[in-house]
Amino acid sequence: MGAYLFVLSSVSRLANWLTVLGDDPAHHYSLAAVVVTSLLLGLGCSLWAIVTHLRHRSYRASMRAALARAQSDVRFREAMISACPEAIAVLGSDMNAPLSYRGGAGLLQSCLDGPDAPALAAKLEDLLASGTGFAATVRTASFPQVAVRGCAVGSRAAVFFRIDRASDEPDHDFAAILDALPLPIWIRNRHLVLTWANRAFLAATGSATLREALLTDASLDRSERDLARTASEGRDVTAAKRYAVVNGERRSLSMDLKRLNDRSIAGFAVDTTALSRAEAQLQLSIDAFGAVLNTLETAVAIFGADQRLVSYNSAYVRMWHLPEAWLDAHPTFSDVLDRLREMRRVPEQRNFAAWKKEHLQQFHEAGQHVLETWHLPTGMSVDVRSVPYLLGGTVYLFRDISERLRMETTHQLLLNTQRALVNTVDQALALFGPDGRLRMHNDAFTKLWQFAERELAGEPHLTKIADLCAARIGRDGIWSMIAAGVNASEPERLGEWGDLARADGKALSLDVTRLPDGATLVTFTDNTDLAQFTETLLKPKVVTAA
Repeated sequence: MGAYLFVLSSVSRLANWLTVLGDDPAHHYSLAAVVVTSLLLGLGCSLWAIVTHLRHRSYRASMRAALARAQSDVRFREAMISACPEAIAVLGSDMNAPLSYRGGAGLLQSCLDGPDAPALAAKLEDLLASGTGFAATVRTASFPQVAVRGCAVGSRAAVFFRIDRASDEPDHDFAAILDALPLPIWIRNRHLVLTWANRAFLAATGSATLREALLTDASLDRSERDLARTASEGRDVTAAKRYAVVNGERRSLSMDLKRLNDRSIAGFAVDTTALSRAEAQLQLSIDAFGAVLNTLETAVAIFGADQRLVSYNSAYVRMWHLPEAWLDAHPTFSDVLDRLREMRRVPEQRNFAAWKKEHLQQFHEAGQHVLETWHLPTGMSVDVRSVPYLLGGTVYLFRDISERLRMETTHQLLLNTQRALVNTVDQALALFGPDGRLRMHNDAFTKLWQFAERELAGEPHLTKIADLCAARIGRDGIWSMIAAGVNASEPERLGEWGDLARADGKALSLDVTRLPDGATLVTFTDNTDLAQFTETLLKPKVVTAA
């Protein structure tokens, strides 16, 4: 009632204020009523909005508190489950698959696959059907004993698994095992003081007992404590090479030291004396092999299985003019070919990439090797050979044959000149070497003895030539005389005009001459026409009367 009177009073005051402005009083009352009503409506809406906001804020605060309590409960449950040493599997009729904690589902499947599966399956059915708890021990393929405990949790069933590892863990005396090892093993505390050592360590340091070694703080080498200090800083020491006197002999030791969880230092040493000697002998052999290679005139380059240059000799450097610093960087065979091509020291190729690929293929195909001659743009000719390397890879041999080819060409030119010269001689000439093989002959010799050129090719032996003549002309003893002259230390010179009758009736004269190089020159002169002319002159003339 008071609020209503307050509204009427407000409308009246507003109407009186509008009347002062001048206008119709009834209109003023209506306008005042609308204004006051609007103000009251806006005030009511504001109050409603404030109340609604306060209620929503209170609801959100309560929800956040409930969520925090739920999260706390979940974290507490997870912590409890994690702290539990047992594996857990949660089963339920409304679940497609069991919930698993700490591998519980896997253990459940292993138990159901084991030899005790029927009994366990029956207990699980009772647990799910009536909530009857159970405790049993079953066997699996991996574990001989697994303790299984089941209980009902609401409408679901929780199954707990505990693996009995006591039967799997052997009771070993590790100190005795370490004591039996032939390697020196020792432990130092965080202050680098010796606290334990095995028998091999005592023998190596000359300590009679472990107590004596502890009292003297024995060590294999004076620098071993420095290595222990390095290991104590968290930097493991691996294969540190040291020398120590063991049983009166200087031995090479490889030491390894590692910091343990309690900050103590464990170390052991391996006697590498034999290995060091073998490495030294191997290095000596490698150096000797390199020295031998450097004495060879043949250029040698060894490429490993990875196609990188392993070794080379000084002749290789001289032949190809490659910087030794670059060769010592172990370039690949492909790099070497590219560099030689830039220096114009490989044969000109229409397709260099295909040519290089063909030479690189030998590194991938066992038994493939190179045997060829390179004729370089510089005019040098190189004999190239490759053989497999026993340690994997290829050995290349390069030999400069330019001078040999020039000599062979000159020699062949000389032979051709000599052959052309002897062909101008009318007598039949045959040159036999000390081994009895025909080295040279002229066309007159071929014609006189009725040979074909193919029969005299390949430097046939004197006996073969004699057999051909005997089969073709007949035996007359001429070739026996020639054989005696070739094999004699000083052949007898037969008179130039001495007559020899060949089996076919030809009259020949024979001359056998020993040359300074040991070869024997046989000269045949065909005197058949002269003999016939002489015979005609000596025949008595018959005078007939007219």
